[in-house]
Amino acid sequence: MFSFEDIYSAADRIKNVIHVTPVMTSSYIDSLCDMKVYFKCEHLQKTGSFKARGALNAITHSSGNFGQALAWAAKIHNIPCVVVAPNNAPISKLNAMRDYGANVVLCEPKDREMVCNNLRDTGLHTEMVDPFDDYRVMAGQGTIAIEFLEQIPDLDALLVAVGGGGLCSGIVIAAKKIKPTIKVYCVEPEGKNLQHSLDSSVRSWDPDAGPVKTIADGIRVLRIGKKCFPPIFEKCERKVLTV
Repeated sequence: MFSFEDIYSAADRIKNVIHVTPVMTSSYIDSLCDMKVYFKCEHLQKTGSFKARGALNAITHSSGNFGQALAWAAKIHNIPCVVVAPNNAPISKLNAMRDYGANVVLCEPKDREMVCNNLRDTGLHTEMVDPFDDYRVMAGQGTIAIEFLEQIPDLDALLVAVGGGGLCSGIVIAAKKIKPTIKVYCVEPEGKNLQHSLDSSVRSWDPDAGPVKTIADGIRVLRIGKKCFPPIFEKCERKVLTV
């Protein structure tokens, strides 16, 4: 497992490249929730999502956000990048990957990992970077917690969107190290199975089930990453919020 020190080191490495994203508030949302709510605006990050923080180099499979971020990071460091994307990924995201210079390989959604492995086995000097289940990616995403708690030190709880779990696992490790009393809640689209996994302490999902139906296309993935699950299970609140 990776540690807070890995996240802190990642923050130092990326600080001169990424944006320090703003924190915004809404009096209307505050009144609905009867509490003060702060929004960490990672949609204003480079490439349009928090994925820029964890993006490294080489080869990945992605529905869009991480593919864009990886292509962007590879362009900065002048590294060739191949993104294996499902053929139902949003056209706007596929075009953005190409605009950043990535070679985009389309495939059936269920075949992404197989295609990645086949490309890696061609003998080319490549490195596969999982969009969430990679300690380096998880550490990069965890830098959000360091930044957020510097901006708003008296936060009582964090609500974190969960797709594959890379964002949440990184954030919970950093947040609990900085402020042990803080609570971290997982938020996911209805139809995923994280609640069952937390209740049973076993990472589980139906391998034949398709992507979750949600307008949040970046978190349609059904499974939680093998590396992501332990910190989520050990440190997050056991109640999962669904939307």
